[in-house]
Amino acid sequence: MAISQTEAHFYPSVTKWNFHSFSSLTQQIGRKHGRGHFGGQSEQENTLNQLLVEMDGFNSTTNILTLAGTNRPDVLEPALMWLGRFDRQIYIGPPDIKARSSIFKVHLRPLKLDESLSKDALARKLAALTPGFTGADISNVCNEATLIAAHHLNPSVGEKHFEQAIERVIGGLEKKTQVLQPGEKMTVAYHEAGHAVVGWFLEHTDPLLKVSIVPQGKGLGYAQCLPREQYLYTREQLFDCMCAMLGGRVAEQLFFGRVTTGAQDGLRKVIQSAYAQIMHFGMSEKLGQVSFDLPRPGEALVEKPFSEATAQLIDEEVQRPIGSVYARTLDLLTRCHKQVDKVGRGLLEKEMLEWADMVELLGPRLFTEKITYEELGEGTGGLEEDTALPEGLQGWCGGPAAGEPSLAPLPGEQPLGPPGSKLKHM
Repeated sequence: MAISQTEAHFYPSVTKWNFHSFSSLTQQIGRKHGRGHFGGQSEQENTLNQLLVEMDGFNSTTNILTLAGTNRPDVLEPALMWLGRFDRQIYIGPPDIKARSSIFKVHLRPLKLDESLSKDALARKLAALTPGFTGADISNVCNEATLIAAHHLNPSVGEKHFEQAIERVIGGLEKKTQVLQPGEKMTVAYHEAGHAVVGWFLEHTDPLLKVSIVPQGKGLGYAQCLPREQYLYTREQLFDCMCAMLGGRVAEQLFFGRVTTGAQDGLRKVIQSAYAQIMHFGMSEKLGQVSFDLPRPGEALVEKPFSEATAQLIDEEVQRPIGSVYARTLDLLTRCHKQVDKVGRGLLEKEMLEWADMVELLGPRLFTEKITYEELGEGTGGLEEDTALPEGLQGWCGGPAAGEPSLAPLPGEQPLGPPGSKLKHM
């Protein structure tokens, strides 16, 4: 989001301002000059030029606030960000765990929940289970939970419905009717068991929630983990995560003496992580402390920012961590052969193993895990999101003075729920 310079001057009454907002329109007409056009003038470029000229007429005494938003700032015309235009940029990233809890409270407000559930407690638990989710994802989870409850003719929405909704948003619809041959089903079971066991016995991998061989979305099975909300990763942490990604391929090799195409997603993630460590994070001793910017997926690389000799060195350095990851994963699963077999057999019997089942099969995990909202929020200055406004903005435009969003039901709003429970149809 960007805000024009006219916002810098304070006015006693916000109602005097004229608001103009652009969203996806900015991305369409605000693209850099000459991108995708060969010769001549396009209507898009003419519109962009006119927009730049019109915005030059703003000054510090004009009561106009212009807002615009985009998820691709890299393709915008730099002149749009010049002084007097959209010269103030505000980065809005995914909400953290406290913000997700606040967003869940808003979306849970119109739902008819099970009487045993507390909205505050449920919002905190769901916030802990949805790291990286945006506001749109959270809204989708609540809608899916309502639909799942309605499909099962439940009078209210329960906690299990939200857990199923999270899985559906992450992985897609379950396909219980998809038929797998016995040999394929066994391969999938031991493949997922390899992922689960490697993640269970390595320190820096994400906590495991469940393992399933029920086809979901495009996948034939999955090991659901709870990603940590952290911004800095060490080389050791990245190494352990790569081992967990490669656990399925190594398990296939150990138990069946062959490999299948099922490990394609894990291999892709391992390659991406290895290249990122070498080219972006400067974690190669031979290449040194360097970081290269590469084009986004789908963009053409016009010119490499390094020589052919450096490109060859990068390829060689990428193979080193991948080889080390494979060797360590192979050694770990060879030593834990019985544990992988237990998990594989358990998946063939039940098709889904929860965290409690994994503890029963493998024993308690040796490393400390933070899973609950209270554990994840410890040491962050409180468990609630700080929404207090600065003194000069308290009570602006008739809003709450303390900055707390009102969670009271809206006038005329009916609770959402399955049929027979006053469902507000969507």
